[in-house]
Amino acid sequence: MERFCYDVLVLGSGAAGLRAAISSREAGLRVCVVSKGPVGKSTCTWLSAGVMAGSLNAVTRKAHLERTLLAGRGINQKELVEILVNEAPHRLDELRRWGIRAEFRNGYLFAKGHPPVQGEEIIRCLIDRNRELGTEFLSKVMVTDLVMENGVGMVRALDQPSGEWQELSARAIILATGGASALYFRHDNPRRMLGDGQRLAFETGAVLQDMEFVQFYPLCLFGPGMPPLVIPPKLADKGRLVNDLGGDILDKYGIQERPAAERARDLLSQAIFTEIYRNGQRVTLDLSNVPDQQWREDPFSASVEHILGDQYGAKHHPVQVAPACHHFMGGVKINSDCATSVPGLFAAGEVTGGLHGANRMGGNALTETLVFGAKAGTFAANWAKGVSDYDVKIRFQQRSERPTAESSKLSIANLQTKLRRTMWEEVGVIRNENGLVRAADTVNELREIALSLPIECSRQDIGAIIELRSATRIAGLIIQGALKRKESRGAHFREDFPKQNDEKWNGHLHVCVINGKDVWDFRP
Repeated sequence: MERFCYDVLVLGSGAAGLRAAISSREAGLRVCVVSKGPVGKSTCTWLSAGVMAGSLNAVTRKAHLERTLLAGRGINQKELVEILVNEAPHRLDELRRWGIRAEFRNGYLFAKGHPPVQGEEIIRCLIDRNRELGTEFLSKVMVTDLVMENGVGMVRALDQPSGEWQELSARAIILATGGASALYFRHDNPRRMLGDGQRLAFETGAVLQDMEFVQFYPLCLFGPGMPPLVIPPKLADKGRLVNDLGGDILDKYGIQERPAAERARDLLSQAIFTEIYRNGQRVTLDLSNVPDQQWREDPFSASVEHILGDQYGAKHHPVQVAPACHHFMGGVKINSDCATSVPGLFAAGEVTGGLHGANRMGGNALTETLVFGAKAGTFAANWAKGVSDYDVKIRFQQRSERPTAESSKLSIANLQTKLRRTMWEEVGVIRNENGLVRAADTVNELREIALSLPIECSRQDIGAIIELRSATRIAGLIIQGALKRKESRGAHFREDFPKQNDEKWNGHLHVCVINGKDVWDFRP
């Protein structure tokens, strides 16, 4: 088994990981970024619309703060929101100094990639900066295990092309692996975004929080042959959103905030889900009367004009829409230095929880990756500098799994599909106790099967088995959090507890492993 040592090891190559690596490398340390896929690709940043919120204008910054807190429905960690708002302008200005192709308008920076993956330009800019600094990269390497001891860490990783195992040690480790939206049948994330980082942190002893808060983007294309393409919020507001009976969805459900798909994603997702999956109605968005110049009024809308308007016909006829899983507000608990509860382990981006509270405001996800990626890289570097020369004594147990007659015949793809359908149908936009209990039983069964599957198998199956184990672990925590929070708040909607209950539930559900058991704790 090959072994490598670094000062700072960054897991994940989206914007959070790449920006973290820049800060650590600028501190003069040896830094390596580990990516499960090709570096920067197969990340949410790459597939994003490239919209980043943040302004130097004091009035706009105040509005940014207020809108973020309003979207979070009262449980954002305010100190993290203040950091986001105050540091965002500097992080966005950095990108411009480093040569990003982008346009700044009305408090937002719009990256100019190749539609619809505008975020590819953010990745290009950050990779170029890392290469200038001499950051090292390991691509197509899947991290399967993480251990932290005495403030230093080691990971075991699988080189997917060769099937060879590696051990990578570091004085500080940064988790920047993204969220877990691909746990759901309908989602707009990379298909392997399954909660790997949350699982690694959890098994290492870190505290997770807010796992029940999963955001669904309300206006994605829907129907046979249609990809879940995100329809820009401001463009959507120019059209008419109706059900089969012609009823206006925004009026029917009393949704006042505009743009609704940016500032009330929770309410609009619940409304559309109810119409489709409870009332048996189609929901369509009619943009056919929107003039061409209005398609181009903001860069995000303009970027989808050809694909959405021409290729998928939205300029000529109403298009069906439905929610899709989009973002995770829950994850690893961090402080203002991006430190987790485990010494030497830091985290940034969607793998973390707390910043967005119960619901994320549009435009904040990419800004979060830059702001907290930079902080994680700086504080991880400071930690690493305080660690003297070390000989990591951590050694992983030898794997001894062997196939069973039953497990060897199972289709991993079918198991993944069953998990995704269960999460979508029972743990999705609208939840209730009976559905959550059914989901818990199904996910527990899938997890037992996943743990019985052999690691010593064909190279192409090893990664899928490990991902299924991570996916079922994180899915189980989402379900338990959703069962415990007996109220509705933001993206967590319980139809059996439809009201927000600030008296009992204005706070965070934490969970960590103690003596091999999951221990839950509510913090007002």
